[in-house]
Amino acid sequence: MTGLLEIRERLRNFYGRYEVYVTVGMKFLLGLVIFFLINSQLGYREQLNQPAAALLLSLVCAFMPINIMVAAACGLVLIHLSALSLEVCVIGLCLMLLLFFLYGMYAPKHGYTAILTPVLCFFRIPQVVPVSAGLLCRPSAYLSVVSGAMVFFYIDGVKSNIMNFTSGEEVEGTARFIAALKILTGNREMYLVITAFLITSLLVYIIRRQSMNFAWRVALFSGSLVQMVILLAGYVLLGMPEKIMWVLIGTAVSVIICMILEFFFYNLDYSRIERVQFEDDEYYYFVKAVPKVYLARKDKRVKRITPKKATISRRELAQELDIDRDLMH
Repeated sequence: MTGLLEIRERLRNFYGRYEVYVTVGMKFLLGLVIFFLINSQLGYREQLNQPAAALLLSLVCAFMPINIMVAAACGLVLIHLSALSLEVCVIGLCLMLLLFFLYGMYAPKHGYTAILTPVLCFFRIPQVVPVSAGLLCRPSAYLSVVSGAMVFFYIDGVKSNIMNFTSGEEVEGTARFIAALKILTGNREMYLVITAFLITSLLVYIIRRQSMNFAWRVALFSGSLVQMVILLAGYVLLGMPEKIMWVLIGTAVSVIICMILEFFFYNLDYSRIERVQFEDDEYYYFVKAVPKVYLARKDKRVKRITPKKATISRRELAQELDIDRDLMH
């Protein structure tokens, strides 16, 4: 345990010292993942479907606020969709404007959550987001999770129904518009996942705010279990048994990642709980204080030991004291 605490303190000190550089590097890597995923999954606009475009966008967004990356990712998606079908692009634009309006009003500081949700949905481990959001964020942040999930399912729905928009036969614009709209209105899996995300995040938030011992651990295990049950039951009812394995894998990954988050953000020593009582003119207070687990810094003191000088002569002592040598007799 001491070794893990030392690693944690070193990482904290490293981040505190080089916060600006670490943040820029993380944004750059996140941007690379986001923009390469968009180009690989859509890629309908050949001019932007190049590694240089993703690299340039990632480099620019690395020095900008995270919401700029969210806007750039949405813009890139819309540009690709416009090359596929105008109707698909219009529906996507309306969806993103609605989500941006709600997201900007209630969760403007949670851009990382909004952009990580579709990424983890693509890698089939989205269960990490609602549990970690419940541990680290307020309920208003859960709207960013919903926004990211809806964008992912819309993009995934376009890919799954690509024949409705690229058919060689002449298809009326109204038919393409209805097909694009059904991607949202008829996607029962999207509603299942969003419901599971909201219930999980709220449950984790409620439990982790309790004064019980190991509140965060109880919250993350309870939330992960409830989310797994909801998703498993939902996929069985929807007739999608192929999703069950990924639900189990995503739940296991979620528990591991959230345990790491607990270690870094909420590692408490419940063996040294203190209870304090005090009062004022109107209330009587009962306070439970739980100290954090930290590694005490060892103060190293170096004591210099000068070698003992040889016996000094009378002449040297008289010169040092600036007195007459004859007085030393």
